[in-house]
Amino acid sequence: MTRYDNLIVGGGLAGGMIAQEFREAGGEGSIAIVGLEPHAPYHRPPLTKEFLRGEKSADEVAMHSAQEWHQLDVALHLSATVERIDRDAHAIELRGGDRIEYGRLALATGATPRTLPATATIRTIDDSRTVGELLARGSGHLGVVGGGFIGVEAAASARMKGLSVTMVVPEAVVWERLFGAEVGGYFQRQLEQHGVRVLTGASTLPEDEQYDLVLAGIGVTPNISLAVDAGIPTGSGVLTDQRLQAVKDVWAVGDIAEYDSVVHGRRLRVEHWDVALNHGSYVGREWAGVEQGPYDVVPYFFSDLADWTWMEYVGPAGPDDAVDVRGSMEDDDFVAYYSDPDGRVTGCLGVNRSDEVNEATLIARGQAAPA
Repeated sequence: MTRYDNLIVGGGLAGGMIAQEFREAGGEGSIAIVGLEPHAPYHRPPLTKEFLRGEKSADEVAMHSAQEWHQLDVALHLSATVERIDRDAHAIELRGGDRIEYGRLALATGATPRTLPATATIRTIDDSRTVGELLARGSGHLGVVGGGFIGVEAAASARMKGLSVTMVVPEAVVWERLFGAEVGGYFQRQLEQHGVRVLTGASTLPEDEQYDLVLAGIGVTPNISLAVDAGIPTGSGVLTDQRLQAVKDVWAVGDIAEYDSVVHGRRLRVEHWDVALNHGSYVGREWAGVEQGPYDVVPYFFSDLADWTWMEYVGPAGPDDAVDVRGSMEDDDFVAYYSDPDGRVTGCLGVNRSDEVNEATLIARGQAAPA
């Protein structure tokens, strides 16, 4: 039976960062990643942008080459399905019957896109390749159901490549649930001004139109069944403490981690690239013995709409928080501060305002927005 001192279940960015940072921080002992996909860990944001449009290759979105993983002394078990965690035996069971024992275990199992009949999704490199075949033609009609990051970014990429795009979103304004109506309205105008047909307050595409492909961007479901079956406490995700540890010898990171945030004073579960990166980095350093305090990174988000505009955001703010927009939306140069009823900053979104977003560590200190 194979055994590793440190075992990571999940081959995405969060899992890859644990292994990378563990080694770079001087961690000793064996370490391995068990991944469901045939691909070694890679970055997902380009899958709706540069990779989708054919501007970046698979090698360019990969964290490391196979040779680099070998040099880091990280074992990769790819195309492997974990069926069960045996916590008593400190082992996992793979489909086909193989078992791998561990000293410490990290769950980085990510999430699965919600689907609709006869629609595509974008979560993996292979998903993006499928949708990218349509974009490469430079013509056709893409239907998009849902207005989250995946749907909006893919719609913008499709228009950039010359396709007709019709998008339906359930909210009154694109990204209203994330950033409020005023800020969401800015991004909807960007889409519409560049030719994306946006139908709000709708969840189905017009039936009298023909689509070459329909893409569902209606959110994801965190992959927590392994934790549930193993008796690890869960809520919307795997419940962890302030150091991202779930139970003895088991940690959880990335999309599935519902962690006790010392910054926000409540539990958070965030589905974004930067959080996965920082979770993995933190646990890797913790396993190497160089991380002493709790996880205290303020969540950071970003998005690009083709080459039209981009945003950065720290938070997350609450849905009822006040919004104070400063600058000019017409000139693509503004910042929005989000504050709770006590006047404390809970979020900050900027377009061409990186300095203000970077300075929004006010969130961690419970302070008001700058005057």
